[in-house]
Amino acid sequence: MKEFDNLQEIWKQQKQSTLPDVSVIIEKAKKEKQIFTNKMLFQILTLIASMVGVAVVVAMVDFKMTTTFIGVGLMFLCVFGFTAIRLHQMVTLKKIDFTQSPSKTLAELEKFYVFQQFVGTKITLAYFVILNIAFGFYFIEVMQPMSVMMKTIVLTIYVAWMLFAYFYLGKRQKAKEFERTQRMIDAIKEMEENYKE
Repeated sequence: MKEFDNLQEIWKQQKQSTLPDVSVIIEKAKKEKQIFTNKMLFQILTLIASMVGVAVVVAMVDFKMTTTFIGVGLMFLCVFGFTAIRLHQMVTLKKIDFTQSPSKTLAELEKFYVFQQFVGTKITLAYFVILNIAFGFYFIEVMQPMSVMMKTIVLTIYVAWMLFAYFYLGKRQKAKEFERTQRMIDAIKEMEENYKE
């Protein structure tokens, strides 16, 4: 009987483990999803504004060299393609329903995460390379009238900015996006683990 009393005392002393509220978990995941889709929407609008800006420059400036048009065309296609990919990502994320079964939500989020990693590595690198090739073609005519000193300054600033944007800003942004998706996945996993039927 003494063993039973000891066991009962130990049982009473243990903290009552309370399961987190499902609605809190879902709200947390929905909030992450909304913040992420808003950021993607802002990026998409910025990319569209860039395409409009490129079109305005082409319409207003009388370019003579074929290389300039090749560069501008590559810029436009590159930005258009990346815009379409980001739009696809945003629509895919918006379609994920956090109120459906956790296993189905988790599968959709993990599929989204795999595509997000593909975009963050391969697609972003291709975007960076093609965009810089496009600027190379564009700079041939635009920099022609500049002095050697001015060309050097402009190219140095351009290269420094592109390297900073890709290796620092881009990596930070990708890490934040991956982390945000991972938090959504973790929230659904938590819900699935705590509320197994």
